[in-house]
Amino acid sequence: MKTLRKNSIAAILNSILRVISWALWAALALLFLFGIPALIIDTYKDLSWVANAPPAALIWPFAIMFAIFVLATQIIINRLRKIFSTLIDGDPFVPENATHMRTIWIVLSGFEVLNMLFSSGALMAKKLFGKTFSQLQGELHINWSLWLAVIVLIVLTEIFREGAKLRAEQKLTI
Repeated sequence: MKTLRKNSIAAILNSILRVISWALWAALALLFLFGIPALIIDTYKDLSWVANAPPAALIWPFAIMFAIFVLATQIIINRLRKIFSTLIDGDPFVPENATHMRTIWIVLSGFEVLNMLFSSGALMAKKLFGKTFSQLQGELHINWSLWLAVIVLIVLTEIFREGAKLRAEQKLTI
């Protein structure tokens, strides 16, 4: 199978990313259309007979974290689709791809730092408040594979930047 142009792996991955993007937007819409209003209603009227839901103090931070996750993922998907479109066009070494890759590793590392802070905050809440927050599963966990992926993306960003420079110099050569 071809790696560049139409009907290539890049085109297939671009289509898959589009489907994932729509699914994430749908999940976020469901959260805000049904999940958040249910929390607000539950705050004023006891709905414990419907389901044994965790307290709102647990749900709100997780809902906010999920929204941040979806937004970060949408940024990454958008940038990946722009990179794939240059692959489909057969011109991957453009300066914009280095910028897209830099944005991807910055968003990945930023979200992972936020995730680490959130997890350690959940652990602290569990230790401080005990039984009230017994449903929390927080721990300080470092995702080494993600940090390795960020390092690889930093290296690939520089490779793309140098490739774009070489390509620009080649176009100037007669």
